[in-house]
Amino acid sequence: MRKMIAHLACAIACLMALAFPGFAQTYPSRSITLIVPFAPGGPADFLGRLIGLKLGEQLGQQIIVDNRPSGATTIVGAQAVARAKPDGYTLLMAIDGTLVMNPFLFATLPYDPFKDFTPITQIAAVPSAMVANVKVPANTLREVIAIEKAKPGTFNIGFSTPTSQVAIGLLNQLAGINMVMVPYRGGATQITGLLAGDIPLGHESVNVSLPLYRDQKIKIIALTGQKRLSLAPEIPIIAETFPGFDLGIWQSIMAPAGTPKEIVDKLHAALKKVLETPDVRARILAAGIEPVVSDSPEAFAAFIKSQAEVRQKVIKAVGMKIE
Repeated sequence: MRKMIAHLACAIACLMALAFPGFAQTYPSRSITLIVPFAPGGPADFLGRLIGLKLGEQLGQQIIVDNRPSGATTIVGAQAVARAKPDGYTLLMAIDGTLVMNPFLFATLPYDPFKDFTPITQIAAVPSAMVANVKVPANTLREVIAIEKAKPGTFNIGFSTPTSQVAIGLLNQLAGINMVMVPYRGGATQITGLLAGDIPLGHESVNVSLPLYRDQKIKIIALTGQKRLSLAPEIPIIAETFPGFDLGIWQSIMAPAGTPKEIVDKLHAALKKVLETPDVRARILAAGIEPVVSDSPEAFAAFIKSQAEVRQKVIKAVGMKIE
């Protein structure tokens, strides 16, 4: 029976290949929709529109950006792509939260990040910054930890996204401290509180933090990410103190599950060319975002798996849940 089923599946695959012999070669033959699960005007929208424009030039078809905002959860946009036809004409710009945090934060989700999507490539990384009020008597991560250990409760630390909450939770565990986490509704309100001295520390995206740091209005203690930011190489990363620490925000392009491999490979190759173009890289870097491209769709799938394993453990240890 198993052999019969296997032979039947093989026969169906062959018939589909014969029925659509030039499908991958002629793709795309019309415009492609890129769903960006954020409101227009923000960094994610900027990235989606830039990538969409340049990808369209590579493929010879227009990329239509469709904003589906739903806050930091990105659920609305992800659900739309999960239900879309797997023909390469509907894509998702997913963030780390979409794929490797939501499944562990929510009791139920209207999509399965591990079954409903086909990974294409990572496109960018946005390191988060541990920021400090200028009056804080610490300039390095080790100094922050030493002060907190000497006098527990010295530092409250703000956050405005689940990713930042997880990063702070992991840092607390690794450092053996317990900085009290203070939730904010958004990055702007958190930065306002930091500047006013309501909180001594915060955890915010680098594209928000870097201009204030350069104007000497805040300190940046350390960044998340795998390497130092090319725009500010003087700022250390947390991984220099705690090797392997990598809980920054990242963006990617995903397709619905079942999208033919030929189309996935074609999209990956086109995105690779886009992200390696000097002009595109310069524009992304100027926004405080690091352009990244995965070696292959398979390599990106492995990256997603490894990130999910790390974040699941931290989320469970911190006790995070979103109803």
